[in-house]
Amino acid sequence: MAIRSAPAPRSGVLKIRAHMLKVDVTPDPNAIQIASNESVYGPGDKALVAARESLGAAERYPEGASEILATAIARRFSLDADKIVCGFGSDDLLARLARIYLSPGDELVYPIHGYQKVPNYAFANDAVPVAAADENFVADVDQMLACVNERTKIVMLANPDNPSGTYVSGKEVRRLHAGLPSHVLLVLDSAYAEYVVARDYELPMSLVDEADNVVMTRTFSKAFGLAGMRVGWIYGPNEIVDVVRRIGITFPLSSPALAACLAALEDDTHQDFVVAENFRVREEFSNRISEIGLQVVPSQTNFVLVRFGEKDVESAQEFLQQNAVIARRLTAGDFSDCIRFTIGDRQQMITTAEVLERWNNG
Repeated sequence: MAIRSAPAPRSGVLKIRAHMLKVDVTPDPNAIQIASNESVYGPGDKALVAARESLGAAERYPEGASEILATAIARRFSLDADKIVCGFGSDDLLARLARIYLSPGDELVYPIHGYQKVPNYAFANDAVPVAAADENFVADVDQMLACVNERTKIVMLANPDNPSGTYVSGKEVRRLHAGLPSHVLLVLDSAYAEYVVARDYELPMSLVDEADNVVMTRTFSKAFGLAGMRVGWIYGPNEIVDVVRRIGITFPLSSPALAACLAALEDDTHQDFVVAENFRVREEFSNRISEIGLQVVPSQTNFVLVRFGEKDVESAQEFLQQNAVIARRLTAGDFSDCIRFTIGDRQQMITTAEVLERWNNG
């Protein structure tokens, strides 16, 4: 009798673990959903109208969608369209880069408290994620460079980072790049760039243009309010963008996604409102939470990470849920005493602060 055996996956795939705790997606229409870093203000009216109108041709494949959107992105940000490729979210593009540049045994360096999905990009390719120590949740360039060796193929940094909300200055990013061998790819995920107000922050487009081993990823999921459309883009040297494009799926963007993104790029009024309002509410919420004795990690994004220290973070999370506030509890390592709060509208964050004050006083 023949011995039966099941197909075996790559060993690294079995090391992949969920990078976030699941939250209660409650049907309660009055619940405050502030767990997933979505824009509470959603897309602008122009994007919504464009997406709806595109459904009239839903039976058609969106031919050339990535190139069409790349041209619009290039026009909006004064970039070279040939150095842009679009995908279904930044996650798609980050995964493609890992597939292209990581082989079994290669190493991917990242900040230990950076984007918690980064190790999975390495595991999926039987590569090794190497976590560099940081300083109070802020990426440390010296520690990252100390991790680089002959096996390093990618250094990945989300800037600003998630779930911390912290950032690295443009000067430090350039120092990181200068310390890398030319064969190491520096991947800079700039998903939250629109929200940054720090004066020493630098969008990495110029660095990409100056170097042969730097790429930037961006998204329409955050400030543009189109998370459900799943659209991201990458800007990089032609040789890198070419291979990223080669392994993409045939039609990476849906027709509604393309239409919505094109309209959103033209709607400066809506995005200016989103960014300004996010800053105002974020600062107000952060100050109020600090006043009740909780540590707020300074944020340059549309969320804040709150450390509960010796206070009982589990009871805080339970109390929040009992009061229909759905935030993101974190448990890994030094995040074990943290809850991340996406910034909702002003009334939502006032209510969230009031719930935390009642919990703290109870």
